[in-house]
Amino acid sequence: MNVCFLPSNLRLTRALVFSLLNTDNDVMAKVKVKTKKKIPEQSLGKKIVKVLVNYFTTQFILMIIVGFAAWGILVWFKVQYAILLAILIAILSVIPHFGMALGSITAAIVAIFDKVVFVNNAPAIVEGILLLLALFVLNKIVDFLLAPIFLGAANKVNPLIIFFAVILGTLTFGLVGAILAVPVTLVAITVWQHFYK
Repeated sequence: MNVCFLPSNLRLTRALVFSLLNTDNDVMAKVKVKTKKKIPEQSLGKKIVKVLVNYFTTQFILMIIVGFAAWGILVWFKVQYAILLAILIAILSVIPHFGMALGSITAAIVAIFDKVVFVNNAPAIVEGILLLLALFVLNKIVDFLLAPIFLGAANKVNPLIIFFAVILGTLTFGLVGAILAVPVTLVAITVWQHFYK
């Protein structure tokens, strides 16, 4: 009797297994759908706010880096009011290309007239020019290397896009374009990704 019923039992078992497998698949599919529904897509406004917060946070970090680097250079050149001048350069560094240049010129003028000689028997004007060159190098490192890398990494954007955005903004709208180039570019990329990705 057991042998006779064996094929039918096997068929019944196989049918039950397939039924359970299909049921599990249906349940998993429903769970996935519900999970997706529970995680709504972030609104465009929130994405833009997040991008701008990242931008200003990164700018603040860059300001600190510039401030410490400028302070080190000024102390090395024995310039008076090194801390105040470093803070000025750091704040002005927010303006790409022009900002640090203005701060550097101010520091060079102070170095020329502070009557503290960096190199023995060297004219004060030489000290001012050397300081200006050192700060100019720092300016270019920040504008063309650190800023694109930091801002690009913080907002997941290719640093070259940041670099060319600043150049284009500067050439097109001057000082205002230089200041607004990066945030406007980041917002534009965010809007594009929201609607077309």
